[in-house]
Amino acid sequence: MDDLTGKRVLVVGLAQTGIAVAKFCARQGARVTVTDAKDPSDLSEQIAQLGGVADLEVGGHDQSTFTNADLIVMSPGVPELKETTAAREAGVDVIAEIELAYRCLDPEAKLVAITGTNGKSTTTALTGALCEATTRPTFCGGNLGNHPLIEAVDHAANSPGGYVVAEVAGFMLETCNGFRPKVAACLNISEDHLDRYGTMDVYASMKTRVYKWQTADDVAIANANCELTMAVARTVPSSLLLFDSRKEVEQGACLSADKSEIILRLPGLPEERYPASDLPLIGTHNLENAMAAYLAARSVGVEPDAIRRGAQAFSPQKHRMELVGRLPRGDGDLVYYDDSKGTNVAAVAASMRGFPRPVVLIAGGVDKGGAYDEMFEALAPVARGLVLIGRAAPLIDEAAKKFGADYPVVHAEDMHEAVKRATELAESGDAVVLSPACSSYDMYKNFGERGMDFRKAVRAVGAVGGDAQ
Repeated sequence: MDDLTGKRVLVVGLAQTGIAVAKFCARQGARVTVTDAKDPSDLSEQIAQLGGVADLEVGGHDQSTFTNADLIVMSPGVPELKETTAAREAGVDVIAEIELAYRCLDPEAKLVAITGTNGKSTTTALTGALCEATTRPTFCGGNLGNHPLIEAVDHAANSPGGYVVAEVAGFMLETCNGFRPKVAACLNISEDHLDRYGTMDVYASMKTRVYKWQTADDVAIANANCELTMAVARTVPSSLLLFDSRKEVEQGACLSADKSEIILRLPGLPEERYPASDLPLIGTHNLENAMAAYLAARSVGVEPDAIRRGAQAFSPQKHRMELVGRLPRGDGDLVYYDDSKGTNVAAVAASMRGFPRPVVLIAGGVDKGGAYDEMFEALAPVARGLVLIGRAAPLIDEAAKKFGADYPVVHAEDMHEAVKRATELAESGDAVVLSPACSSYDMYKNFGERGMDFRKAVRAVGAVGGDAQ
């Protein structure tokens, strides 16, 4: 662990992770300052949570505080600032929160890091569940849920043989300079966050930094069908395992011909087969997530029987193709899925490919600048209808016409009307899926609030339960 005693540590960003980092560094004896550009009146709750462990500079940044620090820790999502540039020029170490956490972990703890544009939360949570099934101490967090990676340092998993499983985003990897997971997985790279990165090449270079500091003693997991990932994965010194939902692989994971089994082919071991029915997940994209999770877990020593126990006990993450209701209709129920986390076109396309029943899709919100053709291509074989909401509705409607969509496309003023219209369009045995392909900020604070409104609307049409597949 880095010795922080007496060091001047500046934490940039006073949100959940910044608070956790400030408290951690203070416990280690550091002299901590937290800076945030927001007005103090907007940070009263966060300031109270600090409990006086740090000095505060809010409402703006003081460059001298940056250049005089011994260490600067960036909270997730905080972009490069002129003050951090000046600090680097002055020789100050500027790092991400996950970099600090990594430096403080036991070198014998088994760190798994998972990134990608889509699927990383499900894959991280599933990997954590598989590790937990061993009964060994397991920490699962990072960019997932409410557990920043720095919290793993004081967790029982931070010990020889413990499992530390972390979701990491590209913006967290930006300011790493030595982050080395035992197992690193990049699930896919597709259009997203171009407002921050400008080009796909820059965006991809951030995601694939998850492999950057690995050695021959480590394992890299990559999607065989993502060329942006593979361009880097082919060059890494670590042992490379591929997952592929379309064809067989010599080393890694693939699916049986009927997609009823996940097949693992690990170096030096006999072929392993796991029933896809163990998983409470739907869609080919989730089988890809499971393949990555199974490879990660097996690579850190999780035994096959624990893989099956963990898979069978797993509960999907909220708002990620989560079954939230069913409504009797003729010979087969209508089922309702909350996939509010599907905030980009590639995520929706992935969830629609291989969907096992006809779908009425609810989409829309704030457009993120990409084309919609990939979504329409994936939706075409299963589409019963499309219901559009939010600011992007006219744009998506026009894109559907240009694509030649041959199913009903209707508009709704709000979520309750959208669910009502979708229910009217659906037939016996169909699914109504909220997977918006857009951000939520025109109508909601975040995707979680949008998902909860969808659930209320589902209940309002009389759907109940959530245990059907």
